[in-house]
Amino acid sequence: MLLSQARTEPIFANDSDMSTPIDVSPLDSASPEGRFETYQDAEDYLNTFTDYERMERGVEYPEDLFDLRRIENLLNLVGNPHLSLKGIHVAGTKGKGSTAIYTEAILRAHGLTTGLFTSPHLLVKEERIQVSGEMLEPGEFLGWMNHMRPALMSLQDTPMPPTFFDIMTTVGLLHFRSRGVEAAILEVGLGGRLDSTNIFLPDVCVLTRIGLDHTEKLGDTLDLIATEKAGIVKPSRPVVCQEQAPEARGVVEQRCRDTGSALSWLGEDVLIEAEEGPGARAFSVGTPVGRYTGLTLTALGRHQQMNAATAIAAAEIFMRREKGVSLDPDQVRQALAGTRLPGRIEVLSDAPLMVVDGAHNAVAAEVLLKTVEESLSYENLHVVFACSKDKDVRSMLALAAPAVQRWTFTRFDFPRIEEPEKLQAMLEEVAPGTESRVTRSVSEALDDARSRSGSRDCILCCGSFYLVGEIFKLIPGI
Repeated sequence: MLLSQARTEPIFANDSDMSTPIDVSPLDSASPEGRFETYQDAEDYLNTFTDYERMERGVEYPEDLFDLRRIENLLNLVGNPHLSLKGIHVAGTKGKGSTAIYTEAILRAHGLTTGLFTSPHLLVKEERIQVSGEMLEPGEFLGWMNHMRPALMSLQDTPMPPTFFDIMTTVGLLHFRSRGVEAAILEVGLGGRLDSTNIFLPDVCVLTRIGLDHTEKLGDTLDLIATEKAGIVKPSRPVVCQEQAPEARGVVEQRCRDTGSALSWLGEDVLIEAEEGPGARAFSVGTPVGRYTGLTLTALGRHQQMNAATAIAAAEIFMRREKGVSLDPDQVRQALAGTRLPGRIEVLSDAPLMVVDGAHNAVAAEVLLKTVEESLSYENLHVVFACSKDKDVRSMLALAAPAVQRWTFTRFDFPRIEEPEKLQAMLEEVAPGTESRVTRSVSEALDDARSRSGSRDCILCCGSFYLVGEIFKLIPGI
C-alpha cells in the first residue's frame, strides 16, 4: 500500500483550539494497581505494539496502518499535549535529522526551552526525546508509560491500535508539555502527510532535499514522494525548502499555493557564501532579514552547510513570529560551532581513518562519497556495509563501487537486515572482480577492515543508522 493511497487526511487544530497545558507529573499519574513496576516492564509492553522500523519487507501491512486516527485517538485520551506546543516540523529524504538538530541548537542558544524529537535512535530509544539538550531519562519513560497505560490498554485490542512510533511520539509530546517547552522541533519519521508527527501544528514547516526512498510506501516517482513530504505544510504556516529537482519543486510550490503558505527557497531567498582566508571551512548565510558570517561546523560537507542555513532560516522565522525578535549572529555562530551530529559523516579515529554515516539510500550515498573524497585525505577506501532489505541496495553499491578498493559486508540482529552474502552477490553483478569479504558480526567486520587497511587508508562504515549504532556500542566513549 502506498501512503498516497491511504484514505485519511490529517486533522489540524485551529489556533483558537489550543488547549491549556495540563500540569501532570509522569511519576504520579497512574493508579497503584496495574502499574509497570520496572523500566523493563514498560519497554516490554511498548514492544508488543507494531514497530514499522523493525518490520520485515514482504510483511502484509494492514491497509489502515498509516492512519493518523491511531495517534489522534491516543492523544485524545491523554489530554492532547500537542495542542499547546509551538515549534518547527521537518521532513525530507536527506538532511532532516541534521537540520532538526541545528535548529534546536540555535533556538536553545537564544534562551528558549527546546524540545527535540528525532528518529531512529543509535543506542537507546530515549535519545529520540530531548529537552534543552538532555535526553529523556529511563525513569521519565517509565513514568509516562504508566501515565498512558490506561489509554494504551483501552486501545490495544481495537481495530486501530497505536504503533510503537505513535507511542514514542506521544511520550515526547507529553514530556515537552510537562517541561514547558517553548519550541518543539519534530523530525518526521516516514513520509510526512500520514506520519505520526503530522498531528503537530507548527509555526514553521521545513522541507530538506527530497529523493527516492521508501518507495514501497511513498510511491516510486519523485512527484509522489514529494506529495507525501509536502503533506506537512499547514495552512498559512511559512515554509523553508531546500533546492529540489523540478518534479519535487513543482509539488512543493503547488502545496504552498493551495495552503496560502509563504515559501522561502534555499539558494534564492536564503544564500550560502564560502568565506576565504583563515578557516577555509567558514561560510556565511544571508536571509531577507539577516546576515550570519564566520560560521563553522564540526560536521563535514557542503550539504551540512545547506542544512545549517535551512535551520537558520527556520529559527529566524520562528523567533520573529513567536518572540518578535531577531536571531543574534554571535549566538548562531556559537551554537553551530558546538553542535555534534552523531553518526553523520563522523570521524571516529585516525591511522587508518574510520568514518561512520547512516546513509541508507542513493541520495545520501552520493552525498557521503562526495564529501569523503573532498574533505578527507587517504590512499584507499575500504567500506564496511550493512543495509536493510527494503533499500535500493543495488543503486548504492553501483554508485560507490568506482571509488571503493575493498568491501566488508556484515550483519547484526535486526529483522530487516539483508544477508551479507546477498550484498556480496549484488556487488559482483554491478562491479565484477571487486575485492570483498563476508562477516557475520559487526565486530568481525571491523577487525577484517582494520587488518586489510593501511594506516593511510580510510574505513567508511555506512548503509544503515543501525549499523552506526552497533559500531558505537563497540567503541568506548562515543
